[in-house]
Amino acid sequence: MTYIKVNNTEYPAEINGNPKDRTWGERDTKTIALTMLYAQAAALLPDNTPWIIVQRDMVDVLDEQGHPTGETKEVVNEYDNSEYSIAGDITDHRDGTVSIKMGKPTESELSAATVTALVGQSITPQRAAKLRPMIEAAATSLPDSDAATAVELFPRWADHIGETVKPGDRRSDTDESGVLHVYRVNKGQGHTTQENWPPHSTPAMWTIINVDHAGTQDDPIPAARGMEYTYGLYYKDPEDTKLYKCERIGEQSGNKITLQYLPHELVGQYFKEATV
Repeated sequence: MTYIKVNNTEYPAEINGNPKDRTWGERDTKTIALTMLYAQAAALLPDNTPWIIVQRDMVDVLDEQGHPTGETKEVVNEYDNSEYSIAGDITDHRDGTVSIKMGKPTESELSAATVTALVGQSITPQRAAKLRPMIEAAATSLPDSDAATAVELFPRWADHIGETVKPGDRRSDTDESGVLHVYRVNKGQGHTTQENWPPHSTPAMWTIINVDHAGTQDDPIPAARGMEYTYGLYYKDPEDTKLYKCERIGEQSGNKITLQYLPHELVGQYFKEATV
């Protein structure tokens, strides 16, 4: 049987999806049929209510050879549907059942909500566009520790092809996995940006700025190609997930170096695998 779960309580339900609801702004919707009164449904699923689809099925218990034993067991699967966060129309069927639509926000609604959260009030797209350069200008004063946690505030590198950048300038760019980071132009690497020189693939020109970590074994720094490493600190390699200490004969703890490789590629030269 199918249920919806709200506030840890399950309600029997029938659910139908519509990936492009033409009657409601072409949004993705799910219609939930419930046995309850109109007012109860409205109170159960207002806007932004987390809800889950629960599927309960009785299945045969199998022996080691895969044959039915004659016994059954209940299998429960849960599917989070909280992204369907907008409460829509409720239809009262006059037989003790109702149907309520729950919809996903559209791209424009998500954008508007993001802008409102950022500036503290609802503004027009035109006003947001005017504020954007001011936000980017203000972000230049942020220390690296804050910049790494506020990547959306920085100019997107791909939107400024053909401009001149100086050492120390910071731009945002997605890495190979599509994750947005802030990158800083390396010393002596001022240049005019070109389409085939994105920060994530030109570590000689750009250094990735990571969220502050202590660099201890308990709080290692996530490693990345082209980042600035500090001798004496610990780093976690994203490829083999192992822990490495940056060290090199003749180098003092605290000295820094920018490397174009990951720790596991430079063991014995710049890194030593840490024992846990």
